[in-house]
Amino acid sequence: MHPAPSSPAAAPVPGPVRFGELRGLPVVGKLLDFRRDRLGLHDECARTGDIVRFPMLTRHVYCISSPELVPALLVDNQDAFVKAPGLATYGRALLGDGLLTAEGDRHRRERKLLAPAFAPKRIAAYGDVMAGLTERMAASWRDGQGLDVAAEMMHLTLAIVGRTLFDADIGGDAAVVGEALTEGMEFMIDRLSLPLPMTWPLPSNKRMAAAVARLDDVVFRIIAERRAAPGDRGDVMSMLLEARDDDGGGMTDRDVRDEIMTLMLAGHETTANALAWTWYLLSQHPTAYDRLCAEVDQVLGGRTPTVADLPRLPWALQVIEEAMRLYPPAYVTARMATRPVRIGPVEVQPREVVMVTIRGIHRRPDLWPEPAVFRPDRFTEAAKRARPRYHYMPFGAGPRICIGNHFALQEAHLIVATLAQRWRFRLMQPADIEPEPLVTLRPRGGVHVEAIARRPAARA
Repeated sequence: MHPAPSSPAAAPVPGPVRFGELRGLPVVGKLLDFRRDRLGLHDECARTGDIVRFPMLTRHVYCISSPELVPALLVDNQDAFVKAPGLATYGRALLGDGLLTAEGDRHRRERKLLAPAFAPKRIAAYGDVMAGLTERMAASWRDGQGLDVAAEMMHLTLAIVGRTLFDADIGGDAAVVGEALTEGMEFMIDRLSLPLPMTWPLPSNKRMAAAVARLDDVVFRIIAERRAAPGDRGDVMSMLLEARDDDGGGMTDRDVRDEIMTLMLAGHETTANALAWTWYLLSQHPTAYDRLCAEVDQVLGGRTPTVADLPRLPWALQVIEEAMRLYPPAYVTARMATRPVRIGPVEVQPREVVMVTIRGIHRRPDLWPEPAVFRPDRFTEAAKRARPRYHYMPFGAGPRICIGNHFALQEAHLIVATLAQRWRFRLMQPADIEPEPLVTLRPRGGVHVEAIARRPAARA
């Protein structure tokens, strides 16, 4: 449907909104562009307009790169949309009916059940575990050792997820879990552009089923162990097993499995990628790295940081937040309309998909001067207070904003402060690392560095 004047009921949109349209190939539309270069397609949309329509197989897709249009999708009319078909179908194959894939009343019930697990006091209690596991990793490296710091951050955040979710050391399962989650994400992103039935006996479907089975073996084993020894251990698993809704009902093993799988992906993968990009950017900006080292040395004096120290480590947080501006782990979010709904100058029809390119908003030159430049000063407290809502949204927006956003920021803040005291990373590969847009935004091929010791790691 071509752009039409806004209906009287539409929320006002500040300033002129640029509508654009991209043409595609017959039948497939922009499918090949989506498969070959998703970020390039997002960038083309951002250059073309604030909301841009393009064909994709049997439907239209709209791409939003204007913060003024975000609330129309994620807040004001959120009841008119469901998760985009790729996540709804193929994400559910991996994650089940967890918080990320659930809709409507089920989503509201699950979010209410999970909320106590992410209360501020509960999150703060995880701080010692986060810092302690980071110290243990820091102590395992040697001066001059070559590392893939992206892989190291994956291992670390998985260990933290295991301890805080399960109160369990899942180090022995780390390789299985990490590999299976990667296979699952690769499958999901491939099927977004090639939606083949899950029931077909394809090699890719069999690999996906095998990956899910390996994950299930780990998660259901841990659930069974915890059912056999109930009690609140101060971890998220305890909250899930003891949670009750208004009718007094608890969660089945399958319910708990789906939530744990979702939280493993969201709490492990996204934070690890944010940290990998943080170390990559710091390695390219020695002045910012020097300032980080000076801050942690002055505040901590060699001791392990605690949650109470974090307010006195503002530069460390600014570095992380700027890294997530440039390379947001959750770089896009998408919804499918269930009824006609107006977004700015267009009326979206049922089954049409609308996506927000979060990375595109984070790199708009009219919102972020010199948007490609790494500049942590953009995230001083004064700058954040002055910034309009939706200009920066690494955790999404609206009722479905990431429930673990405070957990992730605390974790990243403690990890950066801990490691910056012990080590400095020097990039050992070409500086231009390409982003790999899977379900999250990974550094393609990893971030290979030399670890240079600053002082010995603390010993327990």
